[in-house]
Amino acid sequence: MKKTLYIACSLLLIIAGCTKTKITQQGDMAVGAQIKLIHAAPGVPAVDGYVNGTKVSAITTYSVTDNMIVTSITTGFPYLGVFPSSNYLVSRPGSTNIKFVTATPKPVLNNPQTLVPTAVAGEITQPTTDGGAYSAFLMGLPGGSTNGLTVKVVEDKFPAPIASKAFIRFANMVPNGTAVDLNGTFTLAGAAIATKTLITNTSYGTVTDFVPIDVNPASTTNYKFQMALAGTSTTFGSITIDIPLAPNRYYTVIGRGLAANYTVPGTGIILKATARPTLPVTNPETKAPEIYYNAPGITYYTNK
Repeated sequence: MKKTLYIACSLLLIIAGCTKTKITQQGDMAVGAQIKLIHAAPGVPAVDGYVNGTKVSAITTYSVTDNMIVTSITTGFPYLGVFPSSNYLVSRPGSTNIKFVTATPKPVLNNPQTLVPTAVAGEITQPTTDGGAYSAFLMGLPGGSTNGLTVKVVEDKFPAPIASKAFIRFANMVPNGTAVDLNGTFTLAGAAIATKTLITNTSYGTVTDFVPIDVNPASTTNYKFQMALAGTSTTFGSITIDIPLAPNRYYTVIGRGLAANYTVPGTGIILKATARPTLPVTNPETKAPEIYYNAPGITYYTNK
């Protein structure tokens, strides 16, 4: 279970005040560029997020299996982590530098990692505007000559609310996979269960626009999302996810993981497109680092 610890909050606020970078709360008047950081690069260790040269992300503590010893580490935000988890950072608009740097875990991990601590995993300088909202994705394959690590920034353009609709967009972050469709299975009040293709033919690295989907007007509607190979009924990845969607909210659904095993150049590390086995306990892979296992599936975050 991952738990974000907002350590030394007063220090973070001091830093934020000095750099004009802060976290907005919903309903605040935004002055500046709103930024959200997403770690979507399979196999890459936890990272710290920097905006205009200043570290802005919080410390996290979570359990890991390292060298067959169950322990926990204090570090940055891990794969599939989003910072801030709700709302956005706000920074000065203009030429905005965004950087993901591998965090230094405490205690030090014994197993080999795909990147050493303090390595720059990805960096971009992005034009931003006052009041604009942006999501910055760290994505790609560590050490890859094709679809290597990079940062993709998309502007979050929110359509006007529509009664009895939620809005979703889809980000295909499977760096060695093909284009996929996003299907959803749901039940509206008083209606039969339905399955629909919600977003089609999304290639790797694409973040679609927000599209409206049907939800109950006065309560959440549970959607079970599943990826399928584009234009087919062949499901991609055995991991589905149930997301309770509320009317007039905006969600980013992320296709995650790997389509096939990937050997990280120069490390001897094989990132696997399967879940880590739990049995038998005599199998060394049951205690191998979670970072080595990246089965394809779906995750999400709420934009607002």
